Amino acid sequence: MFTGMFPRFLSSIISWRSVAVLAVIASLLQVTNVLLTRLLKQRQLTAAEAAAGEGSYGLGQRVGLKGQHAPFRRRDYHLGQKLSDDHQAVLSRIARWSVLDSTGEFRVSVGVLRGSGIEASQDEGLDGRDEQDLPESHGLTLVTQCSFARLHRLPLLAKHWQGPISIAVFALSGEVQAVVQTFHLLRQCYPGIKENVTFSLIFPLNSPTSPHLTPTSNTTPCEKIFSEIDQVNYDIKGIQYPANLLRNSARKATITPLMMVIDIDIVPSSGLHDAFVSYANEKNLFGENSGEEKTVWVVPIYEIKESAGIPKTKQDLLKMRENGTARPFYQETCLNCQRYTNYEAWEKSREGRVGYVEPLYEVLWKAVWEPFYIGRNNIPLYDERFRQFGYNRISQVCELHMAGYRFLVLDTAFAVHEGFKTAGGFHKTKDMELEKNRILFRQFREELKDKYPESSRRCY
Repeated sequence: MFTGMFPRFLSSIISWRSVAVLAVIASLLQVTNVLLTRLLKQRQLTAAEAAAGEGSYGLGQRVGLKGQHAPFRRRDYHLGQKLSDDHQAVLSRIARWSVLDSTGEFRVSVGVLRGSGIEASQDEGLDGRDEQDLPESHGLTLVTQCSFARLHRLPLLAKHWQGPISIAVFALSGEVQAVVQTFHLLRQCYPGIKENVTFSLIFPLNSPTSPHLTPTSNTTPCEKIFSEIDQVNYDIKGIQYPANLLRNSARKATITPLMMVIDIDIVPSSGLHDAFVSYANEKNLFGENSGEEKTVWVVPIYEIKESAGIPKTKQDLLKMRENGTARPFYQETCLNCQRYTNYEAWEKSREGRVGYVEPLYEVLWKAVWEPFYIGRNNIPLYDERFRQFGYNRISQVCELHMAGYRFLVLDTAFAVHEGFKTAGGFHKTKDMELEKNRILFRQFREELKDKYPESSRRCY
């Protein structure tokens, strides 16, 4: 009986009027949801900014999902009381120049303190210009990144590189004052840092458990600059370390056409900067039509036993290799990550001239290879979705492969990591982070097919 009645009953209540009413209600609910979401984000942002310290500075801009700067509503932004005029000047730059990253989670301040020998105005900053509009010099910049806890590695890096360095430092919001003061102390203690190093700063909008370190005074002895810092790598109060965001930020602060991107605990061989600049001049790599537009120059990486001393030349390194105090990077923990550099072929060549570099051979990309290399500053950026541990450099090298780049391995050039990497030497959450980023990498590979539709190469 009910079978025949139900369709007639349904048709009697569903009319065009009721459909229209339902559509209006749905639209109102959608608008309400958007407004509530926007209000919630606004309150979170206000709360995060209010928690950052004491003192008042105006904000600049925010960055949209596609990296485009958009006007940002000005508000009080607290970075702390000044310790000196120089200290306040940098805090003011951070407040004026900083932008939100694409996720809206991190505030990015690019090039807030530049080396005295680098051609850019310290006082006027960018004057609204993009980094690519700064005067460009024919040179090679070392690009690196670290957390505040690893900044103590910078003096050794500056000593061995002896050329321009761009470093992006990650800190918690409560550490901003202390980090800026540390920048100044490093410049006081190390003339090479004052002349050559450009600092950028990245910190999360909301880090409620961040320590409020007391900035040390201008009279702090050089050996005690980092005495209060105690932090395990990748363990930053629940914040996911944005390594690729840091790498991209440090890259954007460079004004040279060539760069070498390394981690803070990797030390390049002495003289590498000058040797490669000489090679670049000889091969006209600084010219617009050099013929090497899609080439990167791979630098073999070794790990050496702690306290063994950093080798000065390739011959010194090979002697350490023979006595067991040096071995290829990641030999124990990720053999395929570095083996395709072909260390055996590199070690067989012993005739390279000291102070001179040139390509020794070309290698083809293979899965999960992540070499360190010298390249142009216009190569693809790092994908900032990769955080914490795993695939952050692999993904970028994979894109170079898809985009048609060649990989030439340099003779005599090398870099070292102090200490052997062992399976038990990683943080506790490493495997979980690796698996998460492995899944993201599979998605990333598929996206590259659409980004480079004409490429016959694949990242498998």
